[in-house]
This record gives sequence, structure tokens and C-alpha cells, in this order.
Amino acid sequence: MAETFGARLRRQRERQQIALATIAEQTKIHLPLLEELERDEVRHWPSGIFRRAFIRAYAIAIGLQPDDVVREFLSLYPDPIEVVAIGTAMASVASTKENPPTRFSYLFDSAIDASLTFLRGLFAKREHTLAETRVARPVANTAELFNLDLLAASNLCTKLAQADADSDVTLLLHEAVRIVDAVGVIVWAWTPDAGVLTPEMSDGYSDRVLGQLPRVKRDTNNATAAAFRSAQTCAVAGGERATSALAVPIVSPDGCVGVLAVELPNGAEQTACIRAVVTMIAAQLGRLLDARQSARYERAGHQLASVANA
Repeated sequence: MAETFGARLRRQRERQQIALATIAEQTKIHLPLLEELERDEVRHWPSGIFRRAFIRAYAIAIGLQPDDVVREFLSLYPDPIEVVAIGTAMASVASTKENPPTRFSYLFDSAIDASLTFLRGLFAKREHTLAETRVARPVANTAELFNLDLLAASNLCTKLAQADADSDVTLLLHEAVRIVDAVGVIVWAWTPDAGVLTPEMSDGYSDRVLGQLPRVKRDTNNATAAAFRSAQTCAVAGGERATSALAVPIVSPDGCVGVLAVELPNGAEQTACIRAVVTMIAAQLGRLLDARQSARYERAGHQLASVANA
């Protein structure tokens, strides 16, 4: 009988005399997920960028060629992606406005007070939404998900709006993680010259995991690329013990310039108030990514001029 994918991985790890607990500590991947992988049970594994990063980090830890392992893993366990327009998601919960905001008007809205008014309308219906959520699907930390700090969210958006190309926004991203009770966030920036999305900023992940994240091409089959192509929010459902994710387009006046990927407790990706706050944050990041891209082009121009004049 042919050896299964998980069994081959386990045999390779044991040949290297590496404990699963050691890999979990080094890569920050939960030990139960690694145990499931070696049993060929991955129903609790995350999807999207985290799914690829986890299997890549595991492959490197046991001395295998990561691209080959990722390719075989995804062929056996394809990555499901659910694409949901942000306007449709907001329409599922009553707001204080007669009509839910369209995707573009909501993303380009620079009036934080107006956004907070909309959010208060969402919270006015939170008991009804909570009851529906409990019936339809169990959600981890439900009480915390509906107890968002709106004042902190507005302050965060204000600080992001004030940031320039040279600003260190590490603490601001950490605050974003705290506000939405996320596992971590990654800001993917579009690089037009290379035609790829690359991790520009992050919080919540080790350098080892971030180092294994591949560059994402426009036509890549994952939530990050789908969000960038469609300029729509992509939601990736988790499992009983796994996390979920939101990939939210970062839009500037010139178009989509990146994606904000947020890893969340399972079920939170379907919560309208979480989507609203994450979208507010992504809207402010558009200006920052634009400023950083312009600064890069300006520095490149100065370097070329210096070489030409030398």
C-alpha cells in the first residue's frame, strides 16, 4: 500500500530526529495542526496565505524542498475561497442609513465620524445578530467580537491618516490586532514593476513565518490575490479549531494598491462589525501605501540621476 502524504512527512521528520513540539515552537504553528497534517487530516487548517505559509515552514523545518511540498499539499487539499462583496456583507445587518454603502463609497469615505455612525447602527442590532449567529454557527469569543472599542478604532484611523512614507506604523498595526481580537495582520503592497504583492508590514507573526510567505501574483489562486483582482473583500472560513481570515482590498484614488490580510478567530470573518472596522483600517492604509510607493520612485530617480552625473 502506498504511503500517504502525511505519513511521508512524518517519516522524514523522524529521520531528521525533530520533535513536532520543536517545529511548533519555531514556526508558531499550533501543535494540533501539525499532528493533523501527519495524519492526513487538515480540515482545521487555515486557508489562503496562512495555509501556504504553514506548510512551507513545516517543509523547511524537516529538510524538504518547500515548493514541491506546497504544490503537492495544495493538489491534495485545495484552498477554498469565498469572495464576498463588502456592500453585500454590510447589507446583511441593519444600518442607520436607508441604503447600505456601496463598496467604493465605503472604501473611499474619509469621514471617520460618518463611519462610526454607521457602526453604531450595526451595534444597535447586535443582540439580534448574536442570536442568529448562535443558531447558524458557533463563534469563538462571541462576546468579545461584539464589544469592539469604537473610540480606539477611530483614533487608530486618525493616526493612520496622519502617517507619511517614513512613519513607523508597527504600534498602529499592533493596536489594530488588539481592536479586532485578531491573531495577526499582514499588509500586502502591490509592486507594479514586478507585478506581485509583497508583505509590506505585519504584526503577530514571527520573522520565520513571514520569511516563508511567497510573493503573490495577480492571478494566484488565493484570497489575497482574489481580493486584489476584484477589489472586493474575500472571507476564508476556518474550522472547529482553526482560524479564519479576511482579505480586504486597500484602495487609493489610483486603484487597488494592496490587500490587508487579517487572521481572526473562527466565525469572526462573517461578522459585519468586524468587517466594517477592518475596512475602515484598510481605507486609511491606501494613502500610506501610495506615499511609500511614491517615495521609492523618487529615491530611484535620484539614484539614476546621481549615476548619470557621475
